Amino acid sequence: MSDKLLEVKNLHTTFATDAGPVQAVRGVSFYVNRGESLGIVGESGCGKSVSMLSVMRLLDDNASMTADAILLDGEDLNAKSVKDMRKIQGNDIGMIFQDPMTSLNPLFTVGEQIRNPLMRHMKLNKREANERALKLLELVGIPSPEKRLKQYPHELSGGMRQRVMIAIAMSCDPKLLIADEPTTALDVTIQAQILELMGEMKERYNMSVILITHDLGVISSLCTRVIVMYGGLIMEEGTVDDIFYRTGHPYSAGLLASIPKRSREKLVPIMGTPPDLLNPPAGCPFAARCSHAMKLCREYRPELTEVGPGHKSACWLHNKSVKIHRKEVWPV
Repeated sequence: MSDKLLEVKNLHTTFATDAGPVQAVRGVSFYVNRGESLGIVGESGCGKSVSMLSVMRLLDDNASMTADAILLDGEDLNAKSVKDMRKIQGNDIGMIFQDPMTSLNPLFTVGEQIRNPLMRHMKLNKREANERALKLLELVGIPSPEKRLKQYPHELSGGMRQRVMIAIAMSCDPKLLIADEPTTALDVTIQAQILELMGEMKERYNMSVILITHDLGVISSLCTRVIVMYGGLIMEEGTVDDIFYRTGHPYSAGLLASIPKRSREKLVPIMGTPPDLLNPPAGCPFAARCSHAMKLCREYRPELTEVGPGHKSACWLHNKSVKIHRKEVWPV
């Protein structure tokens, strides 16, 4: 059996709009090992969430997705029908969405929304599903679970709604849990509790976790390996220590420099704006904002290059196939 639970090869996702096709994901390849926590970080619009929604096949009607392969436990999800994918969604792969208030159905009670996947995927009857729903709410730390099962989402606090989302995602013991900005809009105390809860769930069930966030602090507290995305591409990949202490890409360095510090040091923003994915640049998408940019960067896209064991960076500065002379850089 392979160590890789999920392997995505050359994923492209495009959205048809009135202005033209938006190339949201432009050839992304990555993997998640069994029992591993993978963090995907980057600013808004970089393709983090779209990549995961593509894997789950939960895209809007105006989206088109292609990939050489999306392998889950060796099975190619590309070959699955819509009906087969519905058996996988919520069963083999659970997902915590960004905003629980819009993800939870306001017309159904919390109990109904937890019981439905249990009855659908695990074939439990209503009584059995209700008993499991109570245990799940207790597991995620919601007080008075019997009362909460009868309540509607708007009657719960933001932290409780997020815990309900975790309970639903965990309900069928998934092999892989995808958490898309699970702590957005929560205060610092609740954020810490949610992250601790996710860590406990991961250890208890030995499942793999993909955590999508723009917060590097969240990444450092839960993940062992990190992917940095920008402009629909992977800019850097490595362990948490690689990204934080052996940074290989100027964009990753910019993200780290923009983190608020306890000292009186000023924040260092990344100047400029993200690339227009209606007309993505031919070269490195970060070139227009990069202080190290060279002529080559604007005209040729760098490939992910190994800069250390398991550590890769998509930057010409690390590519041995180029000759550097007074910032006029061309392939040898």
